[in-house]
Amino acid sequence: MIRLPPSISSNNTLLPDLTPLLDVIFIVLVFFLLTANQPLLEMPVDLPATEESLAPATAEQRREVIILDQTGQWYYRNRLQTDFASLKQQLISDAPQHLDLALHKQAPLADFLQLMALLNQLQITDTQILMETKIP
Repeated sequence: MIRLPPSISSNNTLLPDLTPLLDVIFIVLVFFLLTANQPLLEMPVDLPATEESLAPATAEQRREVIILDQTGQWYYRNRLQTDFASLKQQLISDAPQHLDLALHKQAPLADFLQLMALLNQLQITDTQILMETKIP
């Protein structure tokens, strides 16, 4: 029979070292996490099936321009509006369907948000924000 010295038997056990086993378990766990099926984020888009179903593009789309300068002054059709209420009355009476918004980079943001709320209220959906530095 094999006898161990008393110093070895009291401090260490005869059980195997589990450190390599933990390494293997960690590697397998990482492998499973990396290869797990992640749900793809999708956004449904309705594309027209044929070109005939597209709305016809009209060549005479007249775009109106609303300008907001750095001092908060409104211009509509290159005419100065006294305040936002007069601009609102002009938009209600004209009912433009195609608008371009030219905003100065120092223009008050609250005025811009007020205009966007008005356009949403009037259901004007064809709106473009001009990104050029030159305002007419």
